[in-house]
Amino acid sequence: MAWRLYALELPQAQELLPEGPEPEGFWPLEESWEPKGGAPLPWPEPLYFLDGKERAEGLVAEGRRLALLGCVAAGAVVFEGGRMRLLPPLVRRVGVGLSEALRAGELLYEPFPVEGEGIYALQEGLRRARANLEAEVASGLSGGLLVVDGPVRLRREAPILGYIKTHWARYLPPEKEALLHRLAPGERSPLFRIRRKGLELASWYLRLPLPPEGVRPPEAGLLRLETPLEGSYERLAALSVSLFPALASHPVKDPRAPQNLTPVGGLERELGRRMGRREVVARFLARHLGGG
Repeated sequence: MAWRLYALELPQAQELLPEGPEPEGFWPLEESWEPKGGAPLPWPEPLYFLDGKERAEGLVAEGRRLALLGCVAAGAVVFEGGRMRLLPPLVRRVGVGLSEALRAGELLYEPFPVEGEGIYALQEGLRRARANLEAEVASGLSGGLLVVDGPVRLRREAPILGYIKTHWARYLPPEKEALLHRLAPGERSPLFRIRRKGLELASWYLRLPLPPEGVRPPEAGLLRLETPLEGSYERLAALSVSLFPALASHPVKDPRAPQNLTPVGGLERELGRRMGRREVVARFLARHLGGG
């Protein structure tokens, strides 16, 4: 029995929310709980920005079995010699739940294991495929500081700094969280410790510059940053006060401004271009896998 196209749009499934810290007490790493600024520091070189993208492209069926066809991409931008430069990205098509490769015309989907059953498990498999590709890109980045879009999950000998743009999880008790509303652009919160899946991390919040126009909810321009506790987290916190505001995007060019950093936004656009147009992929799948 051959794989046949079941759907180009996935049925609604529960989104995976960002993970919070393991339940434990609040552990400040700095004494005075007040907004903190600082003088600009020189950017380290090389300075890497890593990100990835994933896209579900179709659901296929073989009898009662389902597999999710998708595309994952990952890449990095490096700041070196006073300028930003795009490094060669990686793009792969995967079939989560396939046992062997599946071809649809010019498109080849490599098998990727699924853990569990149902649409949610297939979507989680696609996320893991993206994370694996990001780790592969990161393994080729030597030295310097690596900035990742999202929580720190990679392990490397050189410094790594993750930044989180959305704030589903609450890391501070209410009386400490009140400080976040007082942060001015270019100011950060004091450092505090978090623990997640065995990782000990130093974390802090930072306010980015805000455009003069538009509605400003309390979390506008707010990032949470984290880095392994055994590293030079105090220096990275001091660096972040000038680094991230300088790279903040503007809403004229990016609807996710200012949290979506300029080099990361450019990287995302390039990854999307290399993944190909969704409507072209849909036509290939429909033509070659029996969808019409």
